Amino acid sequence: MTIYKTRRGARNYGQAIGILQLDCSLPFIPGDVDNASTYGYPVLYRVVPGLSTAACLRGAPELAAAAVAEARELERQGVRAIASDCGFMLQFQDAVRQAVRIPVWMSSMLQLPMIAAGLGADRPIAVVTADSTNLTPEFLARAGVAVRNPVLILGLQEMPEFKTSVLDEKGSINAALIEEEVVAAVRGAKERHPDLGAVLLECSMLPPYARAVQDAVGVPVFDFVTMIDFLYASTHRTRYQGFY
Repeated sequence: MTIYKTRRGARNYGQAIGILQLDCSLPFIPGDVDNASTYGYPVLYRVVPGLSTAACLRGAPELAAAAVAEARELERQGVRAIASDCGFMLQFQDAVRQAVRIPVWMSSMLQLPMIAAGLGADRPIAVVTADSTNLTPEFLARAGVAVRNPVLILGLQEMPEFKTSVLDEKGSINAALIEEEVVAAVRGAKERHPDLGAVLLECSMLPPYARAVQDAVGVPVFDFVTMIDFLYASTHRTRYQGFY
């Protein structure tokens, strides 16, 4: 008989992945990182107090300690890996990974070197971001995310529905309009760069539109969910069954 022991500090059990959240109020639709039905496994959320969308986009080094505290709580609750719900939490990657003993992938942007490794060095990678004024090559270089491939940074900060829904937090989202905005941005990149190799969706609210993007430009599309699914697969291996 299996003996189960209390985990010190745990309030509940069985969550696979922990996700640090921005301190914001938005409608999170299926496919969004912050909608638990996105996953085929249980996840556990913790808000980083004071880390608004605007603060995270512009950089908030003063909140690194708060991110660390919430990550430690996720670890205490028993998750096997930690992610976040904003690509700009890349700024906390080093602080959080040094503070816990489980894998930490705080940003969808951490997939960029892996994506580039599978493409010819001359093939561009389009990165669709909530705010291209802040997701600069310098920001990525400081975080150690650098690749040889051309990186096309496509910002959504001036797209009407995305801006008002996500950045201004108006309280509602027209998913069809946002899909049109995202697809239009990527189609434009494909027209300018016919040899486009892949697309990476930085923002955690963009995975619901990944299939539409792929249908429009016909290249691999990566996002927060591909990253979190990868984390889950690597930390929850199953035994193979079959025939030989």
